[in-house]
Amino acid sequence: MVLRNSGRRRAEPAGGDSDPPRDDGSGLSALKRLERSQRTDRLDAQFGFERAKEPGEKTGWLINMHPTEILDDDKRLVSCVDYYFIQEDGSRFKVTLVSVQGCEREVSSFLSKKYQGKIAKLETVPKEDLDLPNHLVGLKRNYIKLSFNTVDDLVKVRREISPAVKKNRERDQASDTYTSMLSSALIGGSLTMDDEGPSKKTVNQMDNIVDMREYDVPYHIRLSIDLKIHVAHWYNVRYRGSIYPPEITRRDDLVERPDPVVLAFDIETTKLPLKFPDAETDQIMMISYMIDGGCARLF
Repeated sequence: MVLRNSGRRRAEPAGGDSDPPRDDGSGLSALKRLERSQRTDRLDAQFGFERAKEPGEKTGWLINMHPTEILDDDKRLVSCVDYYFIQEDGSRFKVTLVSVQGCEREVSSFLSKKYQGKIAKLETVPKEDLDLPNHLVGLKRNYIKLSFNTVDDLVKVRREISPAVKKNRERDQASDTYTSMLSSALIGGSLTMDDEGPSKKTVNQMDNIVDMREYDVPYHIRLSIDLKIHVAHWYNVRYRGSIYPPEITRRDDLVERPDPVVLAFDIETTKLPLKFPDAETDQIMMISYMIDGGCARLF
């Protein structure tokens, strides 16, 4: 009997030690997510990226970032981001940053009560609405910014709110919203839209939620954008213990880059026309990789 590697992925048996994706904690139990996070830490340590534990300051070149989860002081899993640095002498380290943000307003009290324990904080922020017919004049709308301790909580709340948002958007006409905002601005009002008028107040606060934005931006990307932390720059990293978040300060005076080892790989698979590859049905045709621009190897 001749054995042939079909390249087809076989599903792990029930109870198997399958390795779920690192960037999506949806549907996984807290224990499984904690085990996954600990397994990631052990793997990072093998490559020299130990999490900073002793207080002190280091200068490193940010090479990568990745979402993870850690236990807070209340023994609850919270989402955070691991930042990976290379120092001038080639040594490596990583720091973990937890972001706790906010939100409060109108529907805020309703949401905070309905999703108590899932929503960390709420805050009202003015944002330009690019869907308005003339968004270039500076008209803004108020959005309630919901922050969560974990991505899993975000997904659960989003799943419940999405149907209401779809129904409410069909009910409201964008042109009516634009007209009311423009009228308010012309009579001397603010250019910020407040959905608090008598016509907007209903008994069911869920009917007042008419839009959702940026819910699909990955957590580690959103956090890094807000804090202006970008890969391929030098930073001073000051660690003050587990009680305080690390201070990450950009060093624009350092311009010479380190020379990290780069592994590039590519996987070619079969797929149906106009479809993305499916691990359950498609086969692997070829795997190629290259290290630091050297000789490519094929399998």
